[in-house]
Order: sequence, then structure tokens, then C-alpha cells
Amino acid sequence: MRERLYPELTRAALLARAAALQRFERWEASHRASLSASAAIAGIAALYELMSPEDRLRPPDPTGVRTFHALMGRAVAGR
Repeated sequence: MRERLYPELTRAALLARAAALQRFERWEASHRASLSASAAIAGIAALYELMSPEDRLRPPDPTGVRTFHALMGRAVAGR
């Protein structure tokens, strides 16, 4: 038997991710990007240049993203 690549990923979680990806693909089809990929990358590079050298060396902290996702989830759920 093959070793599972993501042993912590349950069937239910995989199905939930697949459903979320399908929802995103439907949304994306009706919301085309207003920037080209190269313009988006150039914007990110410009923001990176504004960061101090110390901040660039610090490991990323995803807690802000997690908080944002939780708040958005509550807003969508109407809580």
C-alpha cells in the first residue's frame, strides 16, 4: 500500500476542499482579473521593496489571514 501524501487530510476534508474550489472557479469565471499577471507581480514586488530589511527576514505570520478568514466566514454566515 502506498503512503498517503497528506495523511491528516480526511475524505470529508478533501470533498470540502473540492467543493470550495468549484465555488471559487464559478466565482472566478464571473469576476475576471482587472490586472495582468505581470502587473500583479510587479505590484507585489513594489510592496516588498517598501518593507524594511528586518521585516523581510522575519518568517511570515499567517495569524492575520486566519483572523480575516474567520471574520469573513462569520459575515457570510450572518453572525
